[in-house]
Amino acid sequence: MADFLSPAWIAELDAAARAAASGGGPAVLPVGPTLRVAVEVPDAPGGAVRYVMVLDAAGPRVVAGADEPADVTLRQTYAVARRLNRGEANAQRVLAEGSATIDGDLNRLAAAAADLARLDDAFAAVRAATTFPD
Repeated sequence: MADFLSPAWIAELDAAARAAASGGGPAVLPVGPTLRVAVEVPDAPGGAVRYVMVLDAAGPRVVAGADEPADVTLRQTYAVARRLNRGEANAQRVLAEGSATIDGDLNRLAAAAADLARLDDAFAAVRAATTFPD
């Protein structure tokens, strides 16, 4: 079990994404055009967190770090990120409410919706075991 948004938690997401691509997870992900989706949580308990979900020819992976380039960036508060991770909210609703913002190439994001849904499925076990520091 890893704390939400910790380096260990991001590493678990990465392992789940890579396992899914190799057939070792709950879903085998097809590889389409490269897409990098950054998630930013500026007020996380341990300080600002940024990680990037990458879908490209090398397979899906999750990379921590402020310097990773992104095609799309989702910014949200820790409270919103926590609700999303727990399944208490969905991205469409928090965006519509203005509780989160999204910038970048939304057409590419929409085109990769099926791949991102499979990636989200691959993260289910990580979400289920996630702990939340307060």
